[in-house]
Amino acid sequence: MNEMIKEFEKHIRTEERADNTIKKYLRDIKEFYKWFLRDNPKKSCIGGHYQTEVTKEILLDYKERLKNSNLKVSSINSKISSLNAFFTYTENESLKIKIIKCQKSLFGSKEKELTRHEFNKLYEASKNNIRLKYIIETIVKTGIRVSEIQYITRESLDAGKTIVDNKGKIRTILIPRKLCKLLKDYCKESCGRKHLKSPIESGPIFLSRTGKPISRKQIWQMMKNLATKAGVPKEKVFPHNLRHLFAREFYKQTHDIVKLASILGHSSIETTRIYTKETEDECRVDIEKLKILRE
Repeated sequence: MNEMIKEFEKHIRTEERADNTIKKYLRDIKEFYKWFLRDNPKKSCIGGHYQTEVTKEILLDYKERLKNSNLKVSSINSKISSLNAFFTYTENESLKIKIIKCQKSLFGSKEKELTRHEFNKLYEASKNNIRLKYIIETIVKTGIRVSEIQYITRESLDAGKTIVDNKGKIRTILIPRKLCKLLKDYCKESCGRKHLKSPIESGPIFLSRTGKPISRKQIWQMMKNLATKAGVPKEKVFPHNLRHLFAREFYKQTHDIVKLASILGHSSIETTRIYTKETEDECRVDIEKLKILRE
């Protein structure tokens, strides 16, 4: 099994999957394998050796175990998809199990959604950390992914756009004129900051103390610290939520989900719909305004 997992890893790397996706596939498969060897209720001992054959019945037991855990349905289905991909590669199609069907959520989560008011509090609290302030402003004004921040270069500010290559998908990200001007000023004044010794004249503009492009882990941690300072719930404050805020505001202004999908770099509009969901309270306001019958 270990050899098969190694071969599977080589296979999915040739498919140019993202590193995080590869790690997740391997983690899910190894998690099942560990359960299969240790906690599988149907394992039998023959001649002093436990059976090592994976059967459909055993996989269905594993599926039940996942269903009885505290995992969300989406997380369970993700684990099942990893196993099914492995079985497809090893030509064991008969072992593949069905994902759990569930109705898609109609509304966005009010508990997770970052409101404009909360964003304003974050932005106000970031004024003493100019680098973080402009990172936040860049994400919320362009919809760029935090992992793509390295593509905001000094050269891109002159062009008013940057070309991003993410997972083999190439797209153009437009940078608003006012933001370009702010970031150009940031580059000029960078020599007065602890993490930079001279103005930024080329290359990525958001750098760490070592002069390398700042990592998303660093940005994530800085934002969590900022949440405490701003008095905004930590569970709402992470870089991707700024991208969600951009998507919601863009959609409210244009009502063009096709254009939004292109800007965000989504292959499917169904993915984009997740970003544009309104909360139950927002939908209720619209329903209350309906005047179909005279009152």
